[in-house]
Amino acid sequence: MGRAILALTTVVAAFVSCDKSVEKEKTSLPPPVVKNNDKNVPERFLRIDGQADTLRNYELGKNLYGKFFQARAEFYIIENPNKTIYNRPVKSITLYFLDGTLAKTKYELDEDISDDLIHSYGAFTIKGYDTLTRKLFKTEQILFVKNDKKILNKKLTNYELKWDLNSKFVYTRVDRSASRKRFEYIEALKHYDLQFRRIERMF
Repeated sequence: MGRAILALTTVVAAFVSCDKSVEKEKTSLPPPVVKNNDKNVPERFLRIDGQADTLRNYELGKNLYGKFFQARAEFYIIENPNKTIYNRPVKSITLYFLDGTLAKTKYELDEDISDDLIHSYGAFTIKGYDTLTRKLFKTEQILFVKNDKKILNKKLTNYELKWDLNSKFVYTRVDRSASRKRFEYIEALKHYDLQFRRIERMF
């Protein structure tokens, strides 16, 4: 066990910086796309404890936050959706549509699910958002093994974990440094940021 932890520490430490990488990639097939309410929507757009959930379960018209850039970008916020991720309640879901296609989903949670995501997806990259977190990258072990399961160093206070899953990125954004703690789970198509900037520049 001691050798395993030492080896794991060596791999992680080799990539420590403002961005840190753990070099393993898990692939998955892109979700099928269906037509729903005149929008292109992945059949499984929510990762809710492995159970399928689609926009057919929600009335988007009642949850519209706003349309921008001549409706090329649309945002919907579903409050208290009565869903869980890893048995943690979802407080809200934000849907980001670009040119009618669901390109990003963000789930606001009450609790941190970093360890669950590491267990599910494996290797990740990590980015620190404050001085304390970035310092810990250099001075402390980032991952530990407990009961044969990898867990993140709980001293990290403000960070993002990212997984590359073929056609999309998966993120968790955690910030315990503020009075209002932030725990988010995000899925986004890889082209989302680039496409959004292109649309933004046109107006």
